[in-house]
Amino acid sequence: MEETLQFLRRFVELSDADVRALGAYLTPVEYGAGDVIHREGKVCRDLVLLRRGLVRAYYVHDDKEVNLRLLCAPASAVALASLITTQPAGETIEAVTAVSGYRSRISDFERDHPGALVERLRRVLAEQHYLSMERRLRMLQWKSAAERYQYFLEHMESEIVEKMPGYHVASYLGVAPESLSRVRSGMRNGAA
Repeated sequence: MEETLQFLRRFVELSDADVRALGAYLTPVEYGAGDVIHREGKVCRDLVLLRRGLVRAYYVHDDKEVNLRLLCAPASAVALASLITTQPAGETIEAVTAVSGYRSRISDFERDHPGALVERLRRVLAEQHYLSMERRLRMLQWKSAAERYQYFLEHMESEIVEKMPGYHVASYLGVAPESLSRVRSGMRNGAA
């Protein structure tokens, strides 16, 4: 339990009593690479706090997967718009590598512990989601694949930069995998 308590403190400032209360609503989970954590079209009622592993959130457009967010610990894997609105999610959340963490049904905790702690948790979730989306929007302002990739290298977590498969990075950057490959090759050869 102590490991769980310390883990929770990575997400939000909590008192010992807060951590104990929240810890009772967490269930350890593991997902294999390719496992779906949350499926598009379903109402999201749970969140997964990532302890290790890589996750992506994507939607399908013109029969093509478009990555919205690339995540690694500490982060929460949640279809936040669906959780807030209780409407079906417009995105799928999938484990890219083996993932471990904790799953929680937020509504159960909110029902049993209304008040300031719930508001702090909701704020942290919203802040994480906002910052992730803002980073992607800023990156998309760059016109060339090389500029986008340079922004990605400078602003993304090192675990994602080092371990995320290139085709997922290309989707996130909004470029063709071949373009990303040329950019990476050019950087290795000193051309970019």
